[in-house]
Amino acid sequence: MKARLCKAAFEQIRDHGYVNFRTAAVTRLAGVSQGAYMHHFPTKSNLALATMEYAYEEATATSLSRIQHTTADSDPISALVEDARRFFFSAHFRVVLDILMCGGNDEALRQQLVAITVKYRGKIERAWLEKLVDHGWSLSAAEDVLAMTFSLARGFAMRLLVEPDPAPFDAMMERWKKIACAQKDSTHGFHQDPAP
Repeated sequence: MKARLCKAAFEQIRDHGYVNFRTAAVTRLAGVSQGAYMHHFPTKSNLALATMEYAYEEATATSLSRIQHTTADSDPISALVEDARRFFFSAHFRVVLDILMCGGNDEALRQQLVAITVKYRGKIERAWLEKLVDHGWSLSAAEDVLAMTFSLARGFAMRLLVEPDPAPFDAMMERWKKIACAQKDSTHGFHQDPAP
């Protein structure tokens, strides 16, 4: 029943936004009574936290599968860019971002939301770092490329809220992949010491 409620809450936030998030609509969609809902989630914040975990669990499973299927003879940067695109351009990211932004006014809730984000996204970042290192990248270069790839994708995801055309992202990421691949043999990533 908890999973049904979380799925229903995810769909409500995805379709109507956290600002219009009503527990009565969630219970109706999930087909459960208000009493059953209150038994599992005494407060709306409890449901928001569980819904964020639900969204991250689904997205994380998909990303880990993609990382696992990035083989020794495949291009890890293309796979990384695709993973970033699929997460940051997804309903999962929009829902967790919506919850995080709206829940930010409650400091205790915000800290819990941030902890969930760090837990799940940290797992993905560690897995990508290991994959890049396995493909011959220095840890420093891998950290830089990972951070910049996710930052670019995250930024373009914000842009899509205003300008819903992903074509500029695709063009930019083709250029970025060439820049990123040039860093593979760097022992310091993008933090090179200036020439003497």
